[in-house]
Amino acid sequence: MTGIAPYALGDLLAVAGSQARGNCTVSLGAAAVSLPVAVTHGSAPGPVLAVTAGIHGGEYVPIVAVRQFIRDLDPTRMHGTIVACLQSSPVAFRERSAFVNPLDGQNLNRSFPGGAHGGPTARLAAWLWENVLARADYYVDCHCGDLPETLDPFTSVSPGADGAISKQARAMADCFDVARLIVNHTAGSSISAAAAAGIPAVLVEAGGEGRWSRAEADVHRTGLRRVAALAGILPGERATRPPLPLFEDAADVVSGRSGLWFPEIPAGTFVTSGTRLGRLEDAFGDNVQDILAPQAGVVCYGLSSLAATEGDLLASIARPVPDH
Repeated sequence: MTGIAPYALGDLLAVAGSQARGNCTVSLGAAAVSLPVAVTHGSAPGPVLAVTAGIHGGEYVPIVAVRQFIRDLDPTRMHGTIVACLQSSPVAFRERSAFVNPLDGQNLNRSFPGGAHGGPTARLAAWLWENVLARADYYVDCHCGDLPETLDPFTSVSPGADGAISKQARAMADCFDVARLIVNHTAGSSISAAAAAGIPAVLVEAGGEGRWSRAEADVHRTGLRRVAALAGILPGERATRPPLPLFEDAADVVSGRSGLWFPEIPAGTFVTSGTRLGRLEDAFGDNVQDILAPQAGVVCYGLSSLAATEGDLLASIARPVPDH
């Protein structure tokens, strides 16, 4: 282990062949938060894999999964370093806030790479970017459906600055036992910022609705171990896995008014254009709007909450990428 420099992150210092765990204090201007971070530093040199969970505080499956993932690591058998932030938006977690950081109502996963002089969410994104993501050779952002969301498990990658999906990111996405891989163009997301900087990055989604199960957590945990093996950080055979079906975003179906939402199509279902996805009713039980699919594709995720307000995303539809 001699000759391998320690890995420092905030107040954490992991020497070769060890794991350092602790809380990193991040100033967000008028407030400060404490992020639980684990640095597992191998006994031999190698790449850095960054992992985040809890970018959205109400997404519980990855918070459980990443915690178990880092507890299972043996740094004496690792070539390289794994840095994991276990709760990346702790105020949202504590206050059970879906989608946004309660400190300013902003979505952290639309705020990367952030800004050191911006609002609380921009500053949080900037700290995560500078200290975790930008220092990585590989990056995995673990998600699930938020408190009012249901979904069919998938991975997602973003094009790089050249408009292409990196082969490394595609291989990482294929490490997870999910239904499909969706090409994502969301501005300000963690993986889009990483891809633009040339860092192979993947988002994984499994679970939702404010619950967690061991099986859903294992989708994340097992996939993370495969990614770490693919990167050469963990020992083990880098088995070739069949590529996931490749999809792209086709349509987001948004509520035109407030009401009670009754979805009729489960996530993971293929629909044709014009298929009724559900209905909005008023407080008296009268139907006020039929929600129809604007395009053919698969319903990847959607709102499972009874309460719907104007502008809420009711369903997201993806379609197969042509020639794949």
